[in-house]
Amino acid sequence: MIYNSKLNSFFKKIIFFILIFSLPFTVVELFLRSVSSQHGHVLRLLNKPWYTILPLNIPAKSSYKKEQKIKSTAYRVYDPMLGWKINSNGEQPPLYFSSSYGSRVPKSEYQMEINSRKAEIITIGDSFTHGDEVSCEESWPYLLGQLRNEKVVIFGVSGYGIDQAVLSYLYSPIETETVVLGIIPGDFERATNIVYKGIYYGGNKSKPMFYFKDDGSYELKNQPCLSGMDLWNEFNLGVKSDFFKNDKSYSDVLFKKGLLNKLLSFRVLKMLKYRYDYIKPPIYLKINDDPNYDYILKILKVFYEECERNKDFPIILLLDNNNTFSDRKKYQMPWNHIIADLKEIGFFVIEPSNKIVEMHNKDPLSIINKGGVHYTPLANEIVAEYVHENLKNHFNKVR
Repeated sequence: MIYNSKLNSFFKKIIFFILIFSLPFTVVELFLRSVSSQHGHVLRLLNKPWYTILPLNIPAKSSYKKEQKIKSTAYRVYDPMLGWKINSNGEQPPLYFSSSYGSRVPKSEYQMEINSRKAEIITIGDSFTHGDEVSCEESWPYLLGQLRNEKVVIFGVSGYGIDQAVLSYLYSPIETETVVLGIIPGDFERATNIVYKGIYYGGNKSKPMFYFKDDGSYELKNQPCLSGMDLWNEFNLGVKSDFFKNDKSYSDVLFKKGLLNKLLSFRVLKMLKYRYDYIKPPIYLKINDDPNYDYILKILKVFYEECERNKDFPIILLLDNNNTFSDRKKYQMPWNHIIADLKEIGFFVIEPSNKIVEMHNKDPLSIINKGGVHYTPLANEIVAEYVHENLKNHFNKVR
């Protein structure tokens, strides 16, 4: 009886200690589940894309099959060379309309016959050059054309990295004299990813990537770009996929599964470890000799050399956005390194507008639209005037 009593006491203590240690863990697990939510094929903590819980889930097949059923007049479409592009004669009312060349045009010029393949200026870049959230007539490239009384063609495409923007110039059907590449900081990171926004953030459309050889030459990976079920199959392969290993932010942690992955707390720890290893300061800041910074410069050198070969005048326009407005509070001149390196290559660099920064400091909504990302009509107007003045001063000096 004494032996049984001692044994019972021992088991009670074991159960007590298990309860004591498991209760906090259970509370944490329940809390994490209450603040996480599904977004497509990714699970996010606190509804934030930068807190994507690992490993990634496999996307639903249905979202990839839909890609094959796009209207002929859709505004943005799959492109085997660029990943995606603006469609010929596409529309996304009420703001977005395109020409037969896939350039953005006002609604009044939609589906008009275009006979000329020449323009004084073409603009390439991402959504800030495209003019997201404003009409074509309110975008800075269109306003620049009005100020200069010249034809300015808008080839900016939402979501493009520096690499896609450069390639859009190489594949452009328009003959020009001047090329303006508009850049925001995020365009650097996009050029290091093989899927839009990067694998970690749940990107589900692919893009080409430059691969530089030891002799200085390059080749393009992922052309034609994977799409539809071909891309889904790569997600399904996970760690067995060689495709995703081209992405400079790739790690097996993104896909690797195990028994402990049933515990959300363990998956969150994996996410934190991945962020520590792979999520670095913005590339454009050139902190700690980031190899990705040199990779971007190589892409920009390709752009410069192609412009020289075509006898086009290459301009880099640096555009402030929410990221740089924040970075300016930590670093006195966040753009300094890239400005110096671009000028060393030979580019004419239009540095960020002080007026944009000053107005944003006084009233953010005067510069950034209510959508919280892109420029207001006023900000686009300031950029157009600023670019016009820079060009006028430059060409006056040349003369």
